[in-house]
Amino acid sequence: MADLTGPRRPSWRVDLLDRDYAPLGEIDGVTGGSIELVALSRLGASGSLTILDRGQDIDWMSHRVRLTYDPGIPGIEAWPVATMLFTSPTTRTRSGVRSFDAKLLSPLAVVDEDTTEATYSLPAGTPIIPTVVALIQSTGETRIAATESEAVLRSPMVWEAGTPKLTIINELLESAGYWSLWCDGSGQHRVEPYVPPADREPAYTFQAGAVSIHSPDWSREQDHAAVPNRFIVIGEGSDEEPAIVGVATNENPDSPYSFQARGRWITETEEGAEVADQVAADLLAQRRLLDRMSPVAKLSVSHSVMPLDPNDVVTFQPRGHSTRATVQRMSFQLSYDSLCQAEWREAQ
Repeated sequence: MADLTGPRRPSWRVDLLDRDYAPLGEIDGVTGGSIELVALSRLGASGSLTILDRGQDIDWMSHRVRLTYDPGIPGIEAWPVATMLFTSPTTRTRSGVRSFDAKLLSPLAVVDEDTTEATYSLPAGTPIIPTVVALIQSTGETRIAATESEAVLRSPMVWEAGTPKLTIINELLESAGYWSLWCDGSGQHRVEPYVPPADREPAYTFQAGAVSIHSPDWSREQDHAAVPNRFIVIGEGSDEEPAIVGVATNENPDSPYSFQARGRWITETEEGAEVADQVAADLLAQRRLLDRMSPVAKLSVSHSVMPLDPNDVVTFQPRGHSTRATVQRMSFQLSYDSLCQAEWREAQ
């Protein structure tokens, strides 16, 4: 990542887009707003905008909006933080001045609100990723970045009429060992294989001292409730083929919840998982184990706005502490002095 430690003269730009994401120009009269990006939420993003009524030609039902942050550092280009849909705004009038308070939704809402009209079924052997891409395209969304895979369904899958297409897509992606569908800052739909935190390159290192871009005030919260150190995923079997079993264990001697630290196994099990192969089963078990360990250590940190995505790994090195963590939540206010209010999960 480029050097973002220098003095800043930051600003936000709010652009109106048509339904195909083509730019229509900057929105005049934006007086405030917020964005929240959340790794584990279904839609991944939400926000709000307050816009003075200056006769802007905004189609609230079809236009989109792109929120871009410019750090004001020479040589560093601005980057899109979120691209969103409008909901119907609330109109307010104060002292004769009219304004709109509009809620913002992730583009995933388009995929979530489109449902099957009849029972939707896929036979065993169906290629998973091409099917996912076709489902996204069927909702009218065409900005897709998909990593190819040869994964196919090991057994048939069926969904009832009225099932949200996002539900079908995420269940298919899980069976292939992929992340749930997510949208990046430009509004592009991302279809990507899941990568364990230990195998992800850190996106940024937050350091103390002269190059620090985080607040010295931060907190670390631990919940020592029963956290498993083994997770077993059992797939669907058949008369011809036994069920695939995926197992993930915590045997990290530096972890207080590992088998080595406790001297015993604490196991959770999930049955009936749809997994394409042994690799996908093991990845799903690992994800489930990491999810159960999410309360192990949560960090709350304020830092300068950075080009980070949910689930990115960061290295955190304040005075007296050093750890790796995954980005779980980022909140922003659309003001020149805005800091990112972040929640991270320590990587095990």
